[in-house]
Amino acid sequence: MHAVPQSLLGLAVNPADVPAAGGVLDDASWARALTGFLSFIPHTARLNVRVEEVAAPAIRMQLPWQPALIGDPHRRLVHGGVLTMFADTLCGSAVLTGLSAPEVCPTLDLRLDHYRPGVEGLALVGEARVLRVTESMVFTEAQIWQQPGKILCRAIGNFVRLGERNTPSGFAEALLAAANAQASANPSMDESEPLGQSAQAAQPAGEKTEPQAPRDAQDPRGLLSARRFVEGQRTHADLAALLASLPYAQAIGLGLCAIDGQQAGAASDVELHPEQALSYSMAAMPDNVGNPMLPAVHGGVLAAAMETAATLEVLRRHGRGGREARLPKLIDFSIDYLATARGDQVTRIDCEVMREGRRMTNVRVSAWQKSREQPVASARMHFVLESLASP
Repeated sequence: MHAVPQSLLGLAVNPADVPAAGGVLDDASWARALTGFLSFIPHTARLNVRVEEVAAPAIRMQLPWQPALIGDPHRRLVHGGVLTMFADTLCGSAVLTGLSAPEVCPTLDLRLDHYRPGVEGLALVGEARVLRVTESMVFTEAQIWQQPGKILCRAIGNFVRLGERNTPSGFAEALLAAANAQASANPSMDESEPLGQSAQAAQPAGEKTEPQAPRDAQDPRGLLSARRFVEGQRTHADLAALLASLPYAQAIGLGLCAIDGQQAGAASDVELHPEQALSYSMAAMPDNVGNPMLPAVHGGVLAAAMETAATLEVLRRHGRGGREARLPKLIDFSIDYLATARGDQVTRIDCEVMREGRRMTNVRVSAWQKSREQPVASARMHFVLESLASP
């Protein structure tokens, strides 16, 4: 039996690094306040992200399983961008519990190291804590898992403090009101669950919940369907069908917008060559918003769109010209947020494969709205190219 991951909620915090942990609220009040905060954010509200426990400056949340989280329809695996979105939400929420008073702190950069993929049918459980608070920055870490002892990824997130003067009027008051309103509506929330109880509810100790079996009993790992999928990426129509098969990509409105600088138009049987430059777009959708006050795209959603585009760029380069069909597996992801991505504007995404080897690929991605010369985010990621040879 695997051990439960060491909880970030139980780790000691140096008071000199986080001198105002908890601020003006106790842990139970923070749980209520953050519940209201998540319900205010369209994307987390749609996915029903839940606060499980707060031990300021650390938190635990759960993202319930739902079909929209699928990113690999052949092997039934969770979209890697979902983990990025969840990590950004975890770290950003933890930040609030580490300050003397609530203030808006946008994400400066976020890095994830992926240990293993998430599987179909199990909730995602995540924890985050504040490591250090300075006058200008807040440093955080997070971890996400589904089953005890099997961490999916770890994250490091750095956030910029805007200060009270630059925080929108009413932000702190809204958090406090959420805590008080929910306390009146549901007094039982004043009692926090014991440490680890909620996480164990998602995966009880001693019980092993297996993911649902792949659709083809003769293809237990989904390799045959994945091979056909990789080898079939030849035309614009193939790529459009691929995007349509990815539930989370569809949920955030990701599509192909340009080929060699020309508008893609309707899907066609025109063959796409590896040397052709493709651009992707993420639609302006209310559910993609993370900050309704601006409105701004959720940083995790933007990262997920960029990761998906990079994966497609790697995918379409393999399985052609006699090359062995290989499936890209994300190893690490690092994103720098350079400007606000408006939630009421389409976001364009360009990818560049920096280095491509037989087993590893490095990709650089840029996201922009007004012009390529004014990017809103820049990301870098490494992929391992997993063999699709029959076991």
